[in-house]
Amino acid sequence: MARASYTSRGIRWIAALGAALLVAGCGTRLNDARIEAAAGVGQTAAGAGADTAAAPAPGAAATNEAAPGLTSDAGTAAATAAQTATAPVAGATPAVTPGAATAATTPGAAAKAGGTTTRAAAGAAATSANGTSSGATAAATPGAPTPTPGAGGAVAGQPASKALIVLGHIGDYSGLIGTLMKGGDVTAQVIARYLNDNGGLDGHPVKVIVGDAGGDPARALSLVRDMVENKGAIAIFGTLMVFSGYGPRDYLEQHKIPIIGGDGTTNVWLQSPMYFTSSANFPGISLGALKGLVDLGKKKIAIVHCVEAEQCKTYHDTAVGKASSLGAQIVYDAQVSLAQPDFTAECVQAQRAGADGFMAGIDGPSIVRLTRSCSQQGYKPQYMTASLAVIESVARDPNLDGLVAPEGVFPHMAIVLPAERLFRSTMAKYAPGVEISPAVATVWTGGALLQEASKKLPEGKVSSADFFPGLYAVKNNTLGGLVGPLSFNAGGTASEVRCVFYIKVAGGHWTAPDGSKQNCF
Repeated sequence: MARASYTSRGIRWIAALGAALLVAGCGTRLNDARIEAAAGVGQTAAGAGADTAAAPAPGAAATNEAAPGLTSDAGTAAATAAQTATAPVAGATPAVTPGAATAATTPGAAAKAGGTTTRAAAGAAATSANGTSSGATAAATPGAPTPTPGAGGAVAGQPASKALIVLGHIGDYSGLIGTLMKGGDVTAQVIARYLNDNGGLDGHPVKVIVGDAGGDPARALSLVRDMVENKGAIAIFGTLMVFSGYGPRDYLEQHKIPIIGGDGTTNVWLQSPMYFTSSANFPGISLGALKGLVDLGKKKIAIVHCVEAEQCKTYHDTAVGKASSLGAQIVYDAQVSLAQPDFTAECVQAQRAGADGFMAGIDGPSIVRLTRSCSQQGYKPQYMTASLAVIESVARDPNLDGLVAPEGVFPHMAIVLPAERLFRSTMAKYAPGVEISPAVATVWTGGALLQEASKKLPEGKVSSADFFPGLYAVKNNTLGGLVGPLSFNAGGTASEVRCVFYIKVAGGHWTAPDGSKQNCF
C-alpha cells in the first residue's frame, strides 16, 4: 500500500508542478550531444564537458514529453563496446557492436547501424575491490592511479576481448529534481569508457545505454523494458531513480534482472531482491543527521519534511523515532511543500520552541528559501539535511554557511583514499567539465559495485543471472572505502547500510570536516 500511495502521489505532484518547474528551471532534458560532450566524446579541443545541442541521429527517437520513457536518452546514448573516443590503450583491440557498421577512426566519430547511433562508450568505475575500511591511508601522490588487477577485470593496457555486455543506466535527470542529479548520466558513460580502456568487466567490453525517467515511475518502467527487450541490456547499474525507482520493480523481479548500485533512497532498495544498493539507505541518512546534531551539542531539534516524497517521510519518521534514544528532543515538527515560496511561519515557530538544531528533509532550493526566511527573523540554528538534496551552487548562499549533510557515499570532494583519487583523476580525464557532486559520486560508487560483482563472469555470452554469484559474494565490503559495508544475501534482500560521511558548507564550498571517515550507527 505504501508503495502504491507514494508512487501515485509522486506522479500527481510532478504533473501539477510541470509548468512551474519549466519557469523555475529546476530540471533540464538530456540530449545525446551533452552526454558525449561532457564525456569528451568527439572533442578535440579544450572545453570538453560543455552542454551542446545537436539534432537526433536519423532513426533515433526524438525528445517528446508526451511519450513517457521513449526519448532519445533510452535508445541512442550508448557507446559501442570498446571503440573509444580517445586513443586506445596500447595493445587493445577495439570491439565493435555486433551488426554495427565499423566506426570511423577519427576520435569521437559515431557509427550508425539500423538507424541507431552507436558511439564510443565513456567509462570510469571504481577502485580496488578489496573491501578495505574507510580508515585506509593514501598510498600514493594524488594523480591517476593504475587500476588494481583483478578488480572486476579492469587492468590497464589489457584489451576487453570477450563477448560484449550491454548495460542500462537510468536517472531522474529532468523534472522536479533534475538539477540535483546533473552529471550522473555523463558519469555512467565515463564508467564505461574507463572500463573499456582498462580490460572491461572481467575481459568483457561494455556498452551503456542512458535513460532519463524524469521522476516518473511509469517512464522508468518503459525505459527498462526498452533497454532489455530492444537494446539487449542484461543489467541496470548506478541508478539515480530517486522519484521513479518503484516503476520497474515488478518487471525486474519477474525477469530477474538486477539493478547493481544506485541511490538507495527509497525503501524498495530494502524490499526487492533485484535492487542492490551501493549507498547508505535513507534511515541511515536520517540517523546521520540526527546524531550529527547531537554530536554538535544541538539537542533541541526542529524538523520539517516534504509532503511530496517517500524519502522525506522516512527522514522524518526515523528521526522522531530515534531522537530520545540519542538524547535529543524534537521540539518542533512540521510537514511542508517543496513548492512553498516562504518558510517564515516554520522559522518563527521553531525559534519560539527553542530549537538550536534544524533537520531539513527538503531539496536544495527549498533549503535556500528556508534559511533565508529564518535569517530574516534573526534565527540561525545549526542546519542539517541530506546530501543528495544539494549541489555546489547551494553552498554559495551565505545563509547556508555551516550547513552539514550526511552523504551516503564517500565525500565527493575528497582525495584521501586511493579509490577517491581514482574517481577524481578519471573524471578529470574523461569529463573535465562535469561538476563533481553527491549524485556523480553515487553513480561512480555504483560502478565500483558493478566491478566487484563481475570478477568471475563466463568467457562467452553473459546473462543477467551471471551477476548474482558475484553480488551474493559481497560481504562487509566497502569498495575501498567508498561506502559503508555492503552485504547481499542469496535469494533475499540487502542488509541496510547505516554508515555515512559528513560534508559541510564552509566559505562557499562543500568540505569534508571528517575527511573520509565513516560514521556508522
